[in-house]
Amino acid sequence: MALLLVTATAEELLALFPEKYRPAAETLKEQVPQPVPRGFFPDKYQVFSCLTGTGPVNAALATGLALGFLSSNGIQLEQVLLTGLAGAYDLARIPLCSLCLVREEIWPEYGLNDGNAVIAQAFKWPQWKTGPYGPVFDRIPLDCAQSFALTPKVIDKNFLLCSSLTVAGVSASFERARTLWDRYHADLENMEGFSVAYACARLGIACTEIRCVSNKTGPRRPEEKDFSGALGRLEEVFSLLHLV
Repeated sequence: MALLLVTATAEELLALFPEKYRPAAETLKEQVPQPVPRGFFPDKYQVFSCLTGTGPVNAALATGLALGFLSSNGIQLEQVLLTGLAGAYDLARIPLCSLCLVREEIWPEYGLNDGNAVIAQAFKWPQWKTGPYGPVFDRIPLDCAQSFALTPKVIDKNFLLCSSLTVAGVSASFERARTLWDRYHADLENMEGFSVAYACARLGIACTEIRCVSNKTGPRRPEEKDFSGALGRLEEVFSLLHLV
């Protein structure tokens, strides 16, 4: 099985591995897929990693380049695993350091902007007319049930099923966070998810997105963020997906 690991930053990628198996940080380059060190994954897996850089434009560019590069070198990917940190709109429902399996990505910045809101369905042109679930405007689903053959029991035990907003501008005010919540009722906010999921869908490659909650979306008090704790939980991802 060929698998591509996608993260925005080197910190998120390195956090996935036990210390003795971590790739050398100085060898990691953005937008360049490269094989992970041997010895950690079983030999039946062919695993590559790619750093996208931060934001939806970087994520789209890096994912497209990575998928094209691997394909041109005769590598047929079965899975893309996007992982990293995210903010949660409501820490009472999605606590800090929760591992979240994303079931839908939403891009709230595509559509017709009437001065008060962006309305995707009011816009004449979808981004993709013939998506696997119909025309793609501002939403794209991720098939969590098929991803890595995860059963409902395994998902319920280890993950929170969430929807996530992808933004280029991180919410930094209560008003912005409340506006996005009122309109989309998403659980998480991130900066890469829609781009990666969309690129995978266009090429018919399964995409799984797992996020760990590192902070409250919008302004937060010191007790409403735990970046080191969230990074620490990412090391559980491979075992939960039965990759090791």
